[in-house]
Amino acid sequence: MPQNANYAAVLPFITSPRLSSFITTFRPVQDYEIYGVYIWAQHAASSIYPLLQNLEVTLRNSIDREATRRFGKKWWDNPVLACKTRIQKTNFYGKITQAIDNLNRSWEQDQRLSGGVPGHPPVWSHDQIIAATDFSAWHFILKNEFAAPGGRNNGRHQHYLWPTSFGRCFRNYATFSSKNADARRLLQERLIELRKYRNRLFHHEPIWVKAANVKDAVTAIDTIRVKIKRIEQVINAIDPNVEKIMAITGLFSHTLRICSVQELAIYTFAHSPRILTRKQKRSLRNVVSTARSLNLSQTFEYGNRLYSIHCVR
Repeated sequence: MPQNANYAAVLPFITSPRLSSFITTFRPVQDYEIYGVYIWAQHAASSIYPLLQNLEVTLRNSIDREATRRFGKKWWDNPVLACKTRIQKTNFYGKITQAIDNLNRSWEQDQRLSGGVPGHPPVWSHDQIIAATDFSAWHFILKNEFAAPGGRNNGRHQHYLWPTSFGRCFRNYATFSSKNADARRLLQERLIELRKYRNRLFHHEPIWVKAANVKDAVTAIDTIRVKIKRIEQVINAIDPNVEKIMAITGLFSHTLRICSVQELAIYTFAHSPRILTRKQKRSLRNVVSTARSLNLSQTFEYGNRLYSIHCVR
């Protein structure tokens, strides 16, 4: 049986603080349970990554597309774009500068590796710069410095990004608030929260939220599922069509399945396998044999849904 393997030989290679966080929260007892929680957490984190990646790309391109429509390529350098402070002093512009610096450093490194002598880096295109920005740039652009001041419109309001473009960038923002300014503030706060969560995943920190009420597997996994739902909600606020396509392709359902107590139980050997009759086993024999021998998922349709069978271990 797999749980009889020598897991004690593997655990010393995992740092004690990391294992301690799993043991404190999930309370595994046996070595195979400890390792099972550790492996499950890796699978859970990898299932969340596509959601965060889609969120970042959708957010970035939605805002950039609208800003480009109004102010042209490299709109951040267009003097027509109004800002309550000097735009070069804003956090957003700092992220644009950082993106260009990163492109320059990468180019210089490539030149050296190829044996060349770095000269002047190329002039980077609008799309190259946008693609090199990080997540934080796109919640910084939501700050009030890019929003028209309240009160009477003095003719300059139309040159601010917000609120004129907010409904085009966040087509379903009313799911946060029917008031434009309130929705922008709430979305900015949510994006900051999800950006910090993304960083935790990328730095291999615990993917559950540590809090006084998080004391076991159920409560820890509940905090993960809340994050998944919040990612879905923000994507829906940007464009419901994107959220719909992600749901149709199974991204959200896949992540929620992985991030569940039931899935954790498979990795800690605490699951209860479904009992099959002899007839059911005969019906599945060929499919299961192929899944095992080829190590490939075997799919079938039932009730207009696609299902998959694969060998877990």
